[in-house]
Amino acid sequence: MRAEERKPGHSWVASVVGGVMLVLIGSAVLMDQLGYLLPYRWVFLILLIPASSAIVDGLRIARIAGWQSIQALSRLIAGILFALIGMLMFLRLNTGLILPALIMALGVGTIARALGRQS
Repeated sequence: MRAEERKPGHSWVASVVGGVMLVLIGSAVLMDQLGYLLPYRWVFLILLIPASSAIVDGLRIARIAGWQSIQALSRLIAGILFALIGMLMFLRLNTGLILPALIMALGVGTIARALGRQS
């Protein structure tokens, strides 16, 4: 079945939830970069769970579909980004305002793409 023939189903809900999570993570990183102290910094290590899941899933898809598969590469990149964000926030490294803006823009883009596919 080609991508154009697929029905959207409820996958857009997961994309919206993921986009909202990205916006929240970007907001937390922005607050951290602006000097607000966030309690329980170790909580950001929880981001390693979806990161490892995305990396393992990307490796599985790459083994099946090949390394040129956009799905495999996108999952690997997403997993690496989540791992980096979790470690940056845990270690309190200064990333400036570019990283939070990028994360929030990715979240808004994910939400817009999901809502665009839904209709």
